[in-house]
Amino acid sequence: MKRLAALVGLLMVILLTASCGRIPNVSSAHTVDVAPRLDPDYTSITIPPNIAPLNFRIKEPGSDYLVRISSGQERDIDIRCSEGTCRIPARKWRALLNAAQGKTIDYDIYVKGEDGRWAQFQRVSNHVAREPIDSYLVYRRLVPNRAFSTIKGIFQRDLESFETSALLTLRDGTFSCFNCHTFHQNNPNKFIIQSRGKFAGMTVVTDGRVRRINTKQDPMFRPLAYASWHPDGDHIAATLNMFHSFWPITDGRQDFESIEKRGDMVVYSVKENTINTTAEVFGGTHIETHPCWSADGRHIYYVRHPTRRWRTGADLTLFKSDLMRIAHDVKTGSWGKPETVKAYSELGTSCSFPRPSPCGKYVLHILADHTTYPIHQNSSDLYLLDIETKEHRRLDSASSDGSESYPRWSSNGRWFSFVSNRRDGISALPYFAYLDEQGDVHKAFVLPYEDPAYYDTFTDTYNAPELIKSKVDIEAFKLAQGMQQDAVDAEFPNPPTANVDTRPVEAPPSSGSHY
Repeated sequence: MKRLAALVGLLMVILLTASCGRIPNVSSAHTVDVAPRLDPDYTSITIPPNIAPLNFRIKEPGSDYLVRISSGQERDIDIRCSEGTCRIPARKWRALLNAAQGKTIDYDIYVKGEDGRWAQFQRVSNHVAREPIDSYLVYRRLVPNRAFSTIKGIFQRDLESFETSALLTLRDGTFSCFNCHTFHQNNPNKFIIQSRGKFAGMTVVTDGRVRRINTKQDPMFRPLAYASWHPDGDHIAATLNMFHSFWPITDGRQDFESIEKRGDMVVYSVKENTINTTAEVFGGTHIETHPCWSADGRHIYYVRHPTRRWRTGADLTLFKSDLMRIAHDVKTGSWGKPETVKAYSELGTSCSFPRPSPCGKYVLHILADHTTYPIHQNSSDLYLLDIETKEHRRLDSASSDGSESYPRWSSNGRWFSFVSNRRDGISALPYFAYLDEQGDVHKAFVLPYEDPAYYDTFTDTYNAPELIKSKVDIEAFKLAQGMQQDAVDAEFPNPPTANVDTRPVEAPPSSGSHY
């Protein structure tokens, strides 16, 4: 009898499970002339053909839910979504995207009301691009306490699935900070990482070989920081920066500001282990930062503003950077003269993070009210400048009322990533947007997760996301060991004389500061 009862119980569980998964009949559903509310907002977007399932929640009240995804004559994907949570089967999703490249996929959302009747909301449609996005995203994860962010590590996320793995983590205090991970043309096997603390220096990783370089050579006052690889894979344009940060304590704000009071630019040769610069971008009357090579390797784009003293919070408005470029010949080591690409300071705004497009036609960048630290400024938005016409435009479809920062291109120039705190005003999350052949940028979408409610409880922030073509294959242990080896001193022959004031600026009485 006990055995029979157990079998009956098992049969009931099987039948109940089958009943829950059975696709309901919605042929008699009445239409509702309103778009369904989905979270995340994966509606009217263009997506890569190799993106992970865009799982979402239906934010409409109901007792049962059905989602039907289709593309033209392709077979439908029917998903009965428990409590409005829609998880799309990965295998079916990949098959659908492969067949729908260059086409539109439609989502029909059905919600069962308390009266037992089914309602069909307005159809949601997304476009599948023909061009893929680079398949991995490398980023730092921080705890955003706004004054002194705690680094949890550098991680890599597979954009074609939900797999995440760590490259570096801070566990025992070995490193006080590591930052500015920079890849050569989205190549996962050639990159650099700047580190601070006991093992300060620049770690260079090339095809599995790890070297640590001491780039702080006289008259350099800091190791290298912001960086960009030349297309030849040998030369790196980089800046060394001195910051003054303050945390207002009397004006009701909690976001700290960061001002660069010194910034110089150099070019480092990986093969020769040498540093090269010119007085035009080293010392002098301006602060240079955020360098990036042009696609042809002939120019370095960067931003700069005049050196100035800072005493009150109101002085923040004086720090506005222009978009610049300077010619540099890596074969001869010769430099040109700084050129003003766009005098944004004359327009009352400040430029940061310029990224020339792989096609050589555009410069993607950030404009904000002041400084080159836009992540805590709601005024910061994405802009695209046409290099030939010098016309710039706000990317309305990708920007928001929150802050946008750190844009980076995918290798084919059709996609770019950036971070935005638009969701809660605190955590910066990774977003992606598509640039079509006509130069139009489509609506941005947030990085998908298997659990669409993931961001409800996510309290950290994504920092410095970089798109790469595949997974970084160096072992985390080997990378960490390489970052702790003895550093080799870089050579800095014939450096220019740096005649600048590096004394700390006078901070407002209502702030705390650190250097």
